[in-house]
Amino acid sequence: MTALENPVPTYRDAVPTTRDRLLDAAQHLVETQGWSKVTMSRIAELVGVSRQTVHNELGTKHTLAQALALRELDRFLEVVRSRMAAEADLVAGVRAACQGVLELGEQSLLVRTIVTSVRVDGTGEQDGDLLAILTTESGEIVAASSAVVKQSLVDHFSPLPLADDELDVAVEVVVRLVLSCITRPSKPPAEAADDIAWFLRLALAGKG
Repeated sequence: MTALENPVPTYRDAVPTTRDRLLDAAQHLVETQGWSKVTMSRIAELVGVSRQTVHNELGTKHTLAQALALRELDRFLEVVRSRMAAEADLVAGVRAACQGVLELGEQSLLVRTIVTSVRVDGTGEQDGDLLAILTTESGEIVAASSAVVKQSLVDHFSPLPLADDELDVAVEVVVRLVLSCITRPSKPPAEAADDIAWFLRLALAGKG
């Protein structure tokens, strides 16, 4: 296989860097063939670079999974910022952000692939390396998401009815609830967002 004449479309507006192109190629493989079929050699072939270049830019396959997840997270956090900015009430802002994130989770082919993480050979064997990024190893995602959610709350709904340490706890709980809803969905996004908003209202009422 030779380098792609028309590379996998990048999600960035600027001219993509080598790292961007490698991540685009890796995401293309994940979405079309499954995580188990992704190798550094195949990524190198798609982009037209050496295997060593892939390793230099992306490290191991596990760090590649982390990079893909964190890059996709940027799209979700933009939804958080825009949804909160459009609301005048704190709970309404959180609810709108949660619904938007959960809807995007349903639409994102990469996220759906991560959540299912089933090999394309039909055996049903789970490839836990990729799914772990959103579950047992989700600390970096939770931390990055919590920082954006907290800043959005401070920017749009100050003064807040919670002390700073209380806000940290509330934000992390909401982020983890949303992540749980993404990885193990049991309700439509609007209903799940309603549940999270209900919980937040109770917490604020108790604080009051």
